[in-house]
Amino acid sequence: MTWIDHNAPLVTANDRAAVDRVLQSGWIAPGPERHRLEEDLASYFGSGRTVATTSGTLALFLALVGLDAPAGALIAVPTYSCVALLDAVRLAGCRPLVVDVEPDELTMSPEALRDAAERIGQPYAAFVVHTYGATAALPELARICPNIVEDCCHSFGSEGPYGRHGTFGRVAVSSLYATKVFTGATGGLCWSADPQIAERITAYTQASFRSSRWPRMTLALSDLHAALARSQLSRLAQVRERRAWITNQYLAACPDALAPTGLPDPGRLVYRFVLRCADEKERERLLDFFHLHEVDASRLTQRHELLHRELGFDSHYFPAAEAAVARTLSLPIYPAMSDADVQRVCDLLTQLPR
Repeated sequence: MTWIDHNAPLVTANDRAAVDRVLQSGWIAPGPERHRLEEDLASYFGSGRTVATTSGTLALFLALVGLDAPAGALIAVPTYSCVALLDAVRLAGCRPLVVDVEPDELTMSPEALRDAAERIGQPYAAFVVHTYGATAALPELARICPNIVEDCCHSFGSEGPYGRHGTFGRVAVSSLYATKVFTGATGGLCWSADPQIAERITAYTQASFRSSRWPRMTLALSDLHAALARSQLSRLAQVRERRAWITNQYLAACPDALAPTGLPDPGRLVYRFVLRCADEKERERLLDFFHLHEVDASRLTQRHELLHRELGFDSHYFPAAEAAVARTLSLPIYPAMSDADVQRVCDLLTQLPR
């Protein structure tokens, strides 16, 4: 019995051929392949312009450049999310307004955003993460803060009730890290349909850019990384289908009390299959059970990683996130899993108390 990793990239012969083609061309720095990737992404979104950059963090930073966020502006971020959101806010010279999440979907809570705005101040923009593929409450959040940046690092390829993820907000960003929906090994993307926002984002990446407000950095994605990302993007439909198939296998085997909310949803790309444990004791028992059987289940975000704890804020204002970190347990779900791997996880799910 071999260990099943919690996540792993699927790299195909076509991916390797795409990278090899760039290597043989003699041009591996940012260049024509990067521009082709940006064109592919603009085509995917249906309009606008994209910048392919070296990380998801810098894509978030570029979103604030595009929105012309003033120095010191408050930027709303969900506490149940990656520290990269804080890094981008700091890099832009802004301040984070940390917000609690919805109890089940773990996306930014409109009620919590409204409360934080009243207590602390009106945010200039909001980084809204479609956590694990769930669609955030975009219209409600936009009524409180119109400058929505959709973070699609968990949901690229999802179709939600408000359209394709990324097309509702003023800017869309995603990571191209190794474990994301599609990957360039590293990297990120920043897209906007708004001509003025897109122009500010694009201008920042040009060598002639000069500003006393924004720190100048080299952040264009290399052609090597772009080639891999383009090849992976070309089979996004197959990635969606594979993740949907695995999801349905798990749901058929999973006890109802543990099954994730909001599934199955034909439009949703499932980035994580998260069991709803009753409490931390049950979560730890199930974690040990899966690890004993060589399956790398994960606690995901842990308590000390919550952004309000990172900043030393009062946990009283973040009850949903505090509760979630005690009961979330994620099972492996990614296209590189074999059918036999999926069946092993299903067999273990059927052994759990119903």
